[in-house]
Amino acid sequence: MTLHTTDPPLTAYLATALTPRACDAYGLVLQAVGIPYSILGDGTGYGFWVQAEDLDRAREALALYVEENVPKPVEPPRRLAGTGIAAAAAYIAGEMLVAIAASRAVFGAAWDSAGILDGESLRNGEWWRPVTALTLHDGLAHLASNLGFGALFIGLLARVYGTGIALGLTLAAATAGNLLEGAFMAHGHASLGASGAVFAALGILGTVHWPTRTARGRWTLRGATLIGALVLLALLGTGDAKTDIEAHALGFAFGALMGLPLRRAPVPGAHAQRLAGLAAAVTLAVAWTAAILHAG
Repeated sequence: MTLHTTDPPLTAYLATALTPRACDAYGLVLQAVGIPYSILGDGTGYGFWVQAEDLDRAREALALYVEENVPKPVEPPRRLAGTGIAAAAAYIAGEMLVAIAASRAVFGAAWDSAGILDGESLRNGEWWRPVTALTLHDGLAHLASNLGFGALFIGLLARVYGTGIALGLTLAAATAGNLLEGAFMAHGHASLGASGAVFAALGILGTVHWPTRTARGRWTLRGATLIGALVLLALLGTGDAKTDIEAHALGFAFGALMGLPLRRAPVPGAHAQRLAGLAAAVTLAVAWTAAILHAG
């Protein structure tokens, strides 16, 4: 910090800066607008003095500087809703339950043919297929892959929004994706697997709002989250000729759309969590009941 004096003496008191750093900042502001000033230490701080005719202009310049440099409020960190273990366990349990029932032809039904997503059957009124197809798999490797990634993404989603919301929202987004795919599915084509749900959960995660300290940080983190989700979609959602890329992309897209309204919302309470979880369970149960009854 440099003490400034002028000739003739400056007689109008302007402001007090409590630290040398503040003095330097105030001095730069006054120099920028061409106002001569003096700094005098008074034992508690440093007083700025200017000519009386410059006083109003100097006050306006310092007020504008202070206004522009007031620290912006820091967003509080997002409060996580839990560990996500319960949601991951519920997802695994549901997929395994159907896999076991299908392998043993429980109720004497051919579960695969009753629940697979078949566009022609869907268009003929078999509404349950977009739901039931999410719990069917083409072999152990297909099941294991979807169990692993699904438990990971749905578990992470439950940490943000809670168990019930994570399960209900994932099922809704994946079902919407399957419904749209089935509506335009060509004759002779079919689809099954939980990958639509896996990528629906990933799509929702891609839109999560993470609080940051600066505007630049907000855009950087927001972009990084979505780009990261898209990269995972590209890496995990494409493969050989048997990969249902449409289901993956549609599940991701509907997940992102359904996740947007929750970006800045507080974590839903226990009542909403129970209702969402119950709605997901009832939807699966009703869909499979309709499928088995129709097959019988």
